This record gives sequence, C-alpha cells and structure tokens, in this order.
Amino acid sequence: MTGWTIAAFTHRGRVRPGNEDATAVDNRILTGNMDAPVLMTTPSDSCLLLMIADGMGGHAHGAMASRAVLDYLVAGVDRLSNPASCAEVIEEASQHLYELMQEHPDALGMGSTLVGAVLKADQLVTFNVGDSRCFLFSRGQLVQLSQDDVPEGEINQFGPRQSHALTQALGGSSFPIAVEPHISVDPPLAPGETLLLCSDGLTDMVASQVISDTLKSAKDPLQAAKRLAAKAFSAGARDNISLLVARCLDAPALQRKERG
Repeated sequence: MTGWTIAAFTHRGRVRPGNEDATAVDNRILTGNMDAPVLMTTPSDSCLLLMIADGMGGHAHGAMASRAVLDYLVAGVDRLSNPASCAEVIEEASQHLYELMQEHPDALGMGSTLVGAVLKADQLVTFNVGDSRCFLFSRGQLVQLSQDDVPEGEINQFGPRQSHALTQALGGSSFPIAVEPHISVDPPLAPGETLLLCSDGLTDMVASQVISDTLKSAKDPLQAAKRLAAKAFSAGARDNISLLVARCLDAPALQRKERG
C-alpha cells in the first residue's frame, strides 16, 4: 500500500492587511493566518483533492471569492477527478461567483485564481486558471505542470512580475466571462516524488531554483513547507502566501507515519 503525506500552509504575509487565499485538502478548507504548516497523512485507496484559490477584490471580497470557489469545487470532487468533466465544473464555479455578485452588489468584480490536483492510484489530474502554480519535483528536477494565465512576456521564473495582470480568472469581471481551465493528466505520483501547489505569494518571492533546492533537501513535506514559507517571509512576503506540499510514501514509510 502507498499513501500521501501533505503539508498545508496559508498566511496573509508581512504586508497585506488580510488573507484572500484559501486552501483545501479533500473537504478541509483552510483560511486566515496559520501559525505553522499542518501535516496530514492519507492512504491512496481513495482520491486526494488539493486546491489553492487566490482571491481578488479587496480583502473581504477576495476572501469571499476564494472560499466560495473551494466550497463549490470540494462538493464536486468526483467531477474534478474525471478529466472529461473537470473543466465543466470549474466553469460552473466561476458562474457561481457571478451569482454571488448579484446577491452582494458591493462584491462586483471579485474573482479568484485556482490551482488544484486530484491524486489517484492510476493517474494525476491537475488543473488551473490564473497564475497560481503546480509543480512536480521528480529525480532532482522541478517541472511546472500548470500554465500561467498572464500577458505574454510577463512569465518570470527568477523573480516577481512587474504587474499582476491576468488573462483569465474565475469571476473577476462585472459581467460573466467564460473561462478555459488548463487540464493535465499525468501518471500517478511515484514514491519519493513531490507535488507543490502554491499561490504567487510564494513564486514572486522565491526563485524556482531555490524552490527546487528546498524540495530536494527537505526530509519530508512538513519541513519543505516550513522552509519555503520562511524563505518567502525572509524575502518580504509582500503578498498572501499559500502552499501545499504532497509526497508519495511507500508502505513502510506510511506505516512509520501512522505509528508516529
């Protein structure tokens, strides 16, 4: 039997007044300011859902948008795990934000990015809209599985972008606009491989090579999450920071985690 160990963290950072991000591990949604990353371990006999939403629209409305997106999608995990229906349910989540705007006119234009993954025994399904990212760390290499929805020429692997303009997001407009989620299907996570999901509060503060080196040297996801968060704070933490680190465990390692 194999399983997964997951470390999760979300925080407002050092500059922003509040946290507009939200993270999800299965049906558990984390918001606000966490004192430290939390660690969870699950067996692989059922699918594991991981998501991060980075809200936009001012703190209250950005937080509303990111939470609403994750609430909607957590309830649709079966459709998210199926590549044939994944894009459809994400589009519905975007439409759900426009419905909320009708109920809350002061929230007009609120929106959210989304990045997520469904880990299953037979495949890895990843999806995103916006500039939150998903990386696979395997055999010493960091590979970005998500696609950035940013204006051409603004993708920067080595530092913060000059602007935070997006070419698409969930919601984010005063009138409904269709979204085209990026969906990828890859082989299942192998023992020792690591998956990282994060908002741009991490990637704008910490270079890709540093992220790669951190994942390589960390003994487990909890240590990796702590070190990545610390590096973002050391660099100024000018935006909200959210990250999820998941690693596949073989049976002996999983048993040690369960006993410990």
